[in-house]
Amino acid sequence: MEAVKLLGYSQYLRHRYLEALGKLPWEEVLKDRCASFNSLRNIYLHCVTVLDFYVNHLIQGDTAYPMINYDAYDNVEKINAYLEQVESKANAYLSKVTPQELARKIERKQRDGTTITVTVENILIDFFQEETHHRGELIALFWQMDVSPPHMGWTQYLNK
Repeated sequence: MEAVKLLGYSQYLRHRYLEALGKLPWEEVLKDRCASFNSLRNIYLHCVTVLDFYVNHLIQGDTAYPMINYDAYDNVEKINAYLEQVESKANAYLSKVTPQELARKIERKQRDGTTITVTVENILIDFFQEETHHRGELIALFWQMDVSPPHMGWTQYLNK
């Protein structure tokens, strides 16, 4: 059940990072920073979309990747509304996860067209590491802007 705890930690940080984005001038949030998804907004939205895909689609048997128009999210309130929608559905699922569900195997199609069999737990861990990679990217971009990122380590989170 540690994977579910890790997702709780990610959710906590996701909210802290959205708050931090909300404190920046909007043009800074949109500025092309030559990163994986160009702007802070797009990196953040990518993380929310991946959460939606992994937890609300892939694990549930729907392999369609949710497509969003990043430009439609022209303020933090719209990003937050999308986040609330995705997290509400994900949290409803995660609140009912059992050890048996974590061990359930699912087929995952790879980019090259091949499929692999993985457990639900490994899908959740994969999502966690995907978001961690992008969170590190956000941290570096905040540092480049001379802004302290709102990060909290895992053990600090466990003891808050």
